[in-house]
Amino acid sequence: MKKIFKFMLVALAAATVFTACKDEETNYDPIDAQFESPRCLAAHDGSIFVTCYNPRAVVRIDTTNMKPTGICQLGDFNPEGIAAVGNKLYVASSNMADENYNYTYDDKLYIVDASTMTVSGTITVGKNPARVLKLDGNHVVVNCLGDYATDFGGTYVVNTSNKEVTPLSVALYNMTVHDGNIYGYTSPYGTLKFYRIDGNSLNATEILTSWNSTDNPYGISVNSSNGDLIVTTDGNYSAAGDCYVYTNSGDVRSNAIEMGNLPSRAIGLDADNLLVLNEGSWGSNNAGITKVDVQNKTAENSWFDAANGRGLGDVAQDIMKYGSRVYVTVTFSNSIEAVNPQTGKSNRMATAK
Repeated sequence: MKKIFKFMLVALAAATVFTACKDEETNYDPIDAQFESPRCLAAHDGSIFVTCYNPRAVVRIDTTNMKPTGICQLGDFNPEGIAAVGNKLYVASSNMADENYNYTYDDKLYIVDASTMTVSGTITVGKNPARVLKLDGNHVVVNCLGDYATDFGGTYVVNTSNKEVTPLSVALYNMTVHDGNIYGYTSPYGTLKFYRIDGNSLNATEILTSWNSTDNPYGISVNSSNGDLIVTTDGNYSAAGDCYVYTNSGDVRSNAIEMGNLPSRAIGLDADNLLVLNEGSWGSNNAGITKVDVQNKTAENSWFDAANGRGLGDVAQDIMKYGSRVYVTVTFSNSIEAVNPQTGKSNRMATAK
């Protein structure tokens, strides 16, 4: 999500209640939790984990009943990306703003125990960490966006065993991970380049050198079914964005399939079918999910709305497939959707009342 949306988030009011109650039969501690501004998702051991801005915390949710079962409150900075490696969660601590939108930036990852939901340590990375992704069983990768003025960020690989932090040779504005490799692009507002970075050697290779869209990229994803690269565009913030699909070797599979407003992240259902999350414009209540048939180069932009008789809400932030469902966070609507990827039908979890 772009910085302008972060400006708006600090204006959200909050009323948050956490009441612990022991469930003797299931032997875990469910909580009656209300939390606002759900952001990013990770999954581990039958639960999804959601970062949120109010309170600044990670919430654990049981996927069998969509009930919160734990919370780990963090520090003064807004948490963003999150990745699960083993039984540990690695959470980006990004920034905070005062009432005049003066920003202060943090530079660390919290390490959270997924079982006890307690902080076990921190790791210092770069200024304003954003996405955190599992690279392999012993490493995460984090892109840091800097302060947008004098510090333009960087990308770091963190060894989760010894906390060693290794900077990459390129600073990725947005990124994804697949099969032990990192894919991403540099800032679209400077010199735009796409890269594949080998997860072992950390050598960077420029890819998609024939990119010539007049729009800026807004998201990059990989279809885990076949390794296809998916790049979505911003529509210059004035029109619907597009979806481009390439083979993993860089050959074009599909050019410019029209999406909704600000398409950000995509997941593969199989080799030819994708779900693309449309972030939507702040305050416009026009977030959505598009189903894409890559082979036939068609898109169902009303896929979610038609299946549920309603829209997705206001500013969709993250999408993840885990088990038999797809999970989506919708920040300003204070909701998490659990979507059947075949039918589009969803159960909505309200995170604040």
